[in-house]
Amino acid sequence: MIEVEYTLDHPILRETLQSGVSVTLNWESSQTGPNDERRMIAWLESDDFDAVERAIRDDPSVENPVVLTDLGDRRLYRFDLAEVGKESSIMPILADVGGVHQELTADAEGWRNRTRFPDRESFERLRRFCSDNDIPFRFERLWQQSDRDGGRPSAVTEAQHETLLAAVESGYLDVPRKCSLAELGAELGISQSAASERFRRGTKRLVESTLGSEGDEA
Repeated sequence: MIEVEYTLDHPILRETLQSGVSVTLNWESSQTGPNDERRMIAWLESDDFDAVERAIRDDPSVENPVVLTDLGDRRLYRFDLAEVGKESSIMPILADVGGVHQELTADAEGWRNRTRFPDRESFERLRRFCSDNDIPFRFERLWQQSDRDGGRPSAVTEAQHETLLAAVESGYLDVPRKCSLAELGAELGISQSAASERFRRGTKRLVESTLGSEGDEA
């Protein structure tokens, strides 16, 4: 078993993510219907959902967007994949090789994946699929199952470390809070949604590396 981090410049929602609007995506699930229709459910974060909605309407990779949950600066969407989205989706090849997403987020810089594969050949099949379909692929890191307590990354990224440290020092974690998420983002020179994503991803990694995950065997 291996775990791999990699980034894709993927066609799905590319035009929305690269439209100039501040928006980040956290994938929840993908579904395939009986007639090969494919759907994706994902959280989007933005401080300008009017602009996001306009970008989604013009995005050729998705159809029929539906807001399932609205939390103000976060919305849970369901998308039907259009033909270009279905043709480029990596989900069928992942299902074929036994790959399982551990984390999947996206922004203007691409789709950041952390995926567990049965072996290196399974991972190479995904990479070949991306090459055959002209999907730019950037390899980041790979762990063997025996590495770092079962293959889990034990350290946060530099950006996540900076965000978590700033959250502590600014009083964001105090009760009551002395700093809002918007103020934390301003201190770091990033948007509120980007600060939120970094904080959540960094916290998740710390919990996984310290306590493990529910899917691990005892």
